[in-house]
Amino acid sequence: MNAGTATIVLKNPDALRLVASAGRISTTGGTALEVLEKSDGGEKDLRLVGKVLSSGHHSVLEHHTLSIAFDNVSVLVEQFAIEFRLASFTVKSRRYVDFSGAGYVVPDGAPEGFSSRMEALFALYGRLLALGVPREDARFVLPYCFRSNFYMTLDAREFIHFVRAMLYGRGARCSEIRELGASLKAQFDRLYPGVLTPPDATEALAPVPQAFEEGTPVSGSARLVSGADASALLDAARRFSRREMDAQALLTDARAREMELVNYVFHVQNVSLSCVTHFARHRMQSPLFMPTLDALARGNYVLPETVAAIPEARAAYESAFREQTAFTREMLRRGLKTQDAAYCALSGHTADMLFSMNARELLHFFQLRTCERAQWEIRAVARQMLALLRARDGELFDLCGPSCLVTGRCPEGRLSCGHPHKRGEMRS
Repeated sequence: MNAGTATIVLKNPDALRLVASAGRISTTGGTALEVLEKSDGGEKDLRLVGKVLSSGHHSVLEHHTLSIAFDNVSVLVEQFAIEFRLASFTVKSRRYVDFSGAGYVVPDGAPEGFSSRMEALFALYGRLLALGVPREDARFVLPYCFRSNFYMTLDAREFIHFVRAMLYGRGARCSEIRELGASLKAQFDRLYPGVLTPPDATEALAPVPQAFEEGTPVSGSARLVSGADASALLDAARRFSRREMDAQALLTDARAREMELVNYVFHVQNVSLSCVTHFARHRMQSPLFMPTLDALARGNYVLPETVAAIPEARAAYESAFREQTAFTREMLRRGLKTQDAAYCALSGHTADMLFSMNARELLHFFQLRTCERAQWEIRAVARQMLALLRARDGELFDLCGPSCLVTGRCPEGRLSCGHPHKRGEMRS
């Protein structure tokens, strides 16, 4: 496996003093600073932390923040990592950066012909760019073994959860993720020896698909599965908080906590794997994602208008998805591990999601994703979602939309579309 690396680049060894102090403060007299002075970050503190953790008080680890640099890993690793919602991410954009020279990861035991096919897909990416297809649409032919670079920041408690999933959970199916997890565990062990242990409970894993179909072009769609009675809940919340403002004032309030009591569940279907990453970056939600391997097995894919408008580009693009199904079958026949077939997925293969968001997060989601500057695919689905909510709870959601509609201001600066939305208007 010619995989990249995962390196803890910010680990602050002095944080052990704070973690140990957090373990002491509930049972020790004195001020917060006086308790901190009793910690020296040495063996005594380590023993105390171990004792506190063994008692089940893991929250003390949340005072230690770690930052990881993922360097030249596959985008499959990125897709796995960004599902962890108690973390912060910054990822190199495929909408704006040319990935012609990004390179790719070859899984262990990949049969002969794997690399030549990946080279052909990168060549097609370059060909689409030369034909005038924008980067954000040409990227859909990039295979899921192409290299990604990103940063991840999380506290030590979530770090343990993350690495356990890499080593013992769903991530362990992929040798690249498992090896990166082993590297991160070794680095963490130098900070907290013996703390990162196997989990008490095992993770039930979905079965791996056995059949890989040739799909067709599809468009994303959204369905509202369930939702609360927004009007009644908001009325009750506003009475309780004694902030009986109208819906428009609530949308622009700096602390609209009342909206967080109103939750909706959506089923989004047939959006590209690239689009899934845009959804996943919204941290305040409870999501279930279709595995990348299942998206490949189904075979459906997006067909951007910019590609469809150029006959030569469309023919080559659609051929790539048809050929990828045949290529995957051939690789499996020749010994590629089924779980490693996920590297054969293309960024334009489509997946489904089931998730819940509260009304306050939906307000934020719509401000970003219904904007003219948003990526076209997630913008179309976001507008479907907004239309469904307006039909159900118009008193609240008629006032939602891009930032220009909600606040009267555009946050895009010189990148503004120049055509702000007006109240009661939503362009398709």
